[in-house]
Amino acid sequence: MGEDGDPTLLHGIFRIIFYLGNKMNRTILTSTGTMVSRTNGYDYKRALREAASICTDGLSSGIELMMLTFYYDKYENVVSEIKANGLAAPVIHCEKEIGTMLSDAGHSAADGNTVDEAALRTNALELFRLNCKIGSMAGSCRMVLHLWGGVNSDGYLDYNISILRQLHDIAAEYGIRLLIENIPSVVNDPHSNWAKILDSDALADAGFIFDTRFGKLHEQSKAILTDSRITPHIEHVHISDFGGTYRDFKALRPILHPGEGNVDFSEIARLLDSLNYRNTITLESPVALENDMDIPKLRRTLDYLNKIFHI
Repeated sequence: MGEDGDPTLLHGIFRIIFYLGNKMNRTILTSTGTMVSRTNGYDYKRALREAASICTDGLSSGIELMMLTFYYDKYENVVSEIKANGLAAPVIHCEKEIGTMLSDAGHSAADGNTVDEAALRTNALELFRLNCKIGSMAGSCRMVLHLWGGVNSDGYLDYNISILRQLHDIAAEYGIRLLIENIPSVVNDPHSNWAKILDSDALADAGFIFDTRFGKLHEQSKAILTDSRITPHIEHVHISDFGGTYRDFKALRPILHPGEGNVDFSEIARLLDSLNYRNTITLESPVALENDMDIPKLRRTLDYLNKIFHI
């Protein structure tokens, strides 16, 4: 591996296969976030071994690497483990705190606090670049981004959008396509936020990632998946269930498995079929236990997804 973390030949091949091949076939991925958490001591080595076994059995085609602050002082080891297990990692989920930092910077800018705004923006961009580097090392060709987040959420969306082109260009330097997720919105809603991005001069060709849990939170799944302006931009899907009602933010945790909440996955599958969706679908429902992982449950859920989404 080179000084800048260039992917090996094998992972370069993986990147080409997933970037081009996914235009023809749906692909199920497993988020490392399903298995790695504080409760089990961030046991990423076992998680990657289990993910490799799941891929061998045909339940998944690879992983989505969920970036955690825990990884920053050991990311080379994490990437080495991904490669040692022969895993494709076509998608990396950017650390969620980056979007929060950008929203906080927007708040500081609105208050006229240019010092804090500059520091938050600089830190967010540096951390984002590191996430892109790690994604490149792992062979990722797509990155999930929470463009807004935290207490300030989408309250300063214009500020976040003003930085979007810069984020897109940084990701592109590493051969990564940036995708913006429909995460919870406090001021407006994900659907209108996506439309605002497309209306802006920042990134008319923006890529989006649709999350079923957040779609249900805002009761926007059908509206999003039938919006002819939005759907061509949806290049990735996250799967988990939601047990609450409209804008019931307290119900976002715990994250449920399909069948445990209120998401109509049959309708989601039907809508994706109507769009002829041929890209990646990642399971995000966790199975991390106290010092353990519920791998049988993970396998059952992946089997269900393969059947309902006709993989």
